[in-house]
Amino acid sequence: MKLVFGQGRHPDADRIERGLLDDGADPATVRRATVLGQPIEEIEARNQTPLLALDFAFRPQASLVVLWASGDAHTRRVVERAHERAVATALRWLEDEVAQTRWASGRGRAKTLALVVAAFRHFDNRDGFPRLHEHCLVLNRVQRLGDNGEPKWGALDTTRLYKHVVAAGTLYTLTMTTEVCEELRLATVPREVTPGLRPVMEIAGADSDLITWSSTRRQRIEDILEGLTYMYVQEHGRLPGEKARHGLGW
Repeated sequence: MKLVFGQGRHPDADRIERGLLDDGADPATVRRATVLGQPIEEIEARNQTPLLALDFAFRPQASLVVLWASGDAHTRRVVERAHERAVATALRWLEDEVAQTRWASGRGRAKTLALVVAAFRHFDNRDGFPRLHEHCLVLNRVQRLGDNGEPKWGALDTTRLYKHVVAAGTLYTLTMTTEVCEELRLATVPREVTPGLRPVMEIAGADSDLITWSSTRRQRIEDILEGLTYMYVQEHGRLPGEKARHGLGW
């Protein structure tokens, strides 16, 4: 983890370096042999901050969390298994259909051979309430085939990846919800979260009070947003539009 996600180097860098030094290679050649793409010291020399990874989080909708947290052992296994498969499906789609590498300031682009991802499963939120979710740390270093057919390391096209993050989240939600409903013979109903926006499909019969209770972070945002909206109206003389409201939410 320290070598790959902390330094942008090969996970076996120490072993590779020892072997090359034993063969008489010079330090610069040894260093270059373990770097994945552009060395971070070259990026820092331009007064830029190296971007080595991106954090994608996959979270079930609130009713699925309630079902998982309050269900029996079989129900929890079904939900967790569906969650795991849905995360894998979303990552595989990003890898196969979206991920590209870029070089020469974006003038060169090519499909990546694969993504490098470290996944961390969490079972509660920052307040200690039940909250099944997965943090996927996506390495900003990927391979492409060079002109000679040899794999070369470079950076991800992160802009392209971020443009498809909502689609990946939707695929995750659809995959997980479908599997849970089929396995447990459940149905879904729409729930309006934000007026005017597309509703969230929740498990039918889930207690609305428990759904609200499980969304503590969302409620905190809504509470603060009310005051920020009032300040916005005082300053601009009108209610914030969708884009402005999104900015206030952040």
